[in-house]
Parts: sequence; structure tokens; C-alpha cells
Amino acid sequence: MIEVIYLGSVFCALLTVYVLLLKEGALRSYADYLLSVFFLFEAWAVIVYLLIYSGWIVEVPHIYKTAAPFNFLFPVLTYLYVRAVLYNEKRFSNNDIWHLIPFLFFIINYLPFYLLPINVKRLIVVAASKDINLTYKYNSGIIPESYTYIFRTLQTLIYLIFQWRLIIKYNKENSNTLVENQIKAIIKWLKIFTWASTFFVIAFVLLTILVVIFNTIFISGFVNYFPGLLISASFLVISSYLVTHPSILDGLPFIKYKDVERNVLNEDVAKLPFIEEDYTYEINKIDDYFYNELPFLNKNLTIGHVSIAIQVSIREISYIINNHYKCRFNDFVNKYRIEYLITRYQNHQLNHYTIESIAFDAGFKSRSTFYNAFNKIYKMTPSEYFTSLNNNQEA
Repeated sequence: MIEVIYLGSVFCALLTVYVLLLKEGALRSYADYLLSVFFLFEAWAVIVYLLIYSGWIVEVPHIYKTAAPFNFLFPVLTYLYVRAVLYNEKRFSNNDIWHLIPFLFFIINYLPFYLLPINVKRLIVVAASKDINLTYKYNSGIIPESYTYIFRTLQTLIYLIFQWRLIIKYNKENSNTLVENQIKAIIKWLKIFTWASTFFVIAFVLLTILVVIFNTIFISGFVNYFPGLLISASFLVISSYLVTHPSILDGLPFIKYKDVERNVLNEDVAKLPFIEEDYTYEINKIDDYFYNELPFLNKNLTIGHVSIAIQVSIREISYIINNHYKCRFNDFVNKYRIEYLITRYQNHQLNHYTIESIAFDAGFKSRSTFYNAFNKIYKMTPSEYFTSLNNNQEA
């Protein structure tokens, strides 16, 4: 039972990474990388736990405790992710290095164990596989494991408070009728994500109580599965929400920053946020590029290619296409491809070619992609459309 629960959480974590970084049209922003790293490390922690629980860890004793320091990175990553989304951050700053101190400290804490000979590690791992409670009773690092759990829970609680504070403060300070819907959508998503983090805290608190008070992690009954259920449910909610609400990945690209003089003598400036309300310039650049350069003829065109060509950020392009043109990037490109094909047909340039062959020339990768895109726009097959067009011309 518990193996299925945790394997489900690993699947959901990897699905989320796919949506954020690998799916066609993924924006791959700084915030997306933060969230992806969080889920990859969480997946690794769950996998190591499953190896211990199943006893297979004896086959790979060198990875025992490798996931332990990551527990002090998870609350940091969730906090930085929420901050990056709300304030449109684009990179990791020097000041953020301080957040990594607990993670680095516990890497050092476990160094004595990491440096043990493999035969000694194997003896410890074999004992832990026979009694999983030993993973919390045996002090693998310099600091006792019970203290580690207390610190882990406190750190998670503190960052969770910071996380909720960011969301509540931003929601109060930023209200604009022109972009209100997007702000509401992002705030709703971040609340769901932070509630998932809250469930992690509940699981950590329960584990800490078991370790510190009962000196055990496994006791009979539902308590065995409760932390795993919370974590798996949180992963499922997050991954499902991202799949069903892709527009939230656009973030808040309309949040811009302007330099404001702060100290005349030192020529110091501060960057103050403001909401960009007019995207006419960027819309015209997109329209001109697609109309004049015909980039859609490239079968492998991505939003990144467009961003580089017109010098507009990926998030801004995605936001404009979703909110101004009311479609996703792939549908936007396919619409241009179909218009190109229809124009050529009307100009009698398709007399010696099949519809499918010219569709490939228009940038479609396959017949099925072309037919699906055509049906999505005109609610009929290409053959039906062109037959109807011929009949109208003859009449």
C-alpha cells in the first residue's frame, strides 16, 4: 500500500517537471526551474525512502542519506518560487545564498557518514532495512537525528509563514482592473501551491512527534500511511492543476520595474514595480514578424525563437497570445499556417499538389496535426472546406 502511495507521488512530481520544462511550448522561466528542482529533489527523496522501506537499499548503500540534506532545501525552494512568480524575478540573487546555509550545513553534518567505507555503510543499511525505525534512531551525522527533525520542522514552518505573507501582502497591494483576472488566477494557484506546502508541514510535524516523543516512525495503524497520503495528495493536486490551467505558467509578465533615484549624492537608484498596461508595441511586433517573415513555415518553431527574433520576453509573448489573441502559442502558429495554405489555394498555387503536401510546406509536421488544427478552427475537414469553397466560387 505505502509503496503505491509514494510511487504515485513520484509520478506526479515527474509529470509536473514535464509540464514545466519538457512539454512543447514550455516557457522554462526562472520560476519554472525553481519549481522543477523542488519536485526533482522531492522525487529523489521519495525514491530513497522507498528503497529503504523495501530493503533494496542494501544493493546501493552509497545513496543512503543522500536525500537528507534536501529536506532543508525544500521550504527554501517553495518560498523562492512564490516570490519569483509574484515579482517576476528572472535569476537567483546573491542575497538568496543565505537561504542555502541550512542545506549546506547539513551536507557537512552528514559528511562523516558519506566518507565511511562502503562495507561499514552496508552494515548500517542492512540494519536499517530490517528495522526502518533505525533510520531515525541511528545518528548518521554529527547532530542527533531527533534534533534534525525538530530543526527541519521549525525551518519549514518559518518559510511557510514567509510564503503566506508574500501572497497576502501582494494580493492587498496589487489590484488593477486591466490585469485583474490574471492576478487572481496566479494568486489562486499560489494559494493552492502553498496549501500543498502546508500539508507537507503537517506531515513533518507528525513525523517529528513520532520520532521525538515515541522514538519511532512506524507504529501500527493509519499513522503509517498518513504522511505519505498527504505528500502524494499534494503532488497530485499541484500536477493536475498545472495540466488543467496552463495559463498560470505565464506568470505576471506585466509587472515591470523602473529605476527611481534614491540618493542624489551617491547616484543610487531603486527599482520600483509598476504594472504595464499597454502592449500595443509588442502586439505590433508579433503581427509584423509573422506577417512579413513567415516564421511559421519552420516546422520546429518555438516561442523561444520568436522571443529572440523580436526581442520580447517569452513570458510577455505567451501572455499576449493568451490574453489578446485568446489562444495558446501552438494554435496561434497553426492559424497562420492554415491562412497561408488557404491563400495559396485561392491564388491557384495548389493545382499540382495535394492538400497534405502543401500543409507540410506550410509548417505542419504531420497529416494528423494539420487535420486537427484545421478542424479546430473551421469545424470541418480540409477536404470539406475546399469543396465548399469551390462550390461557392462556381455559384
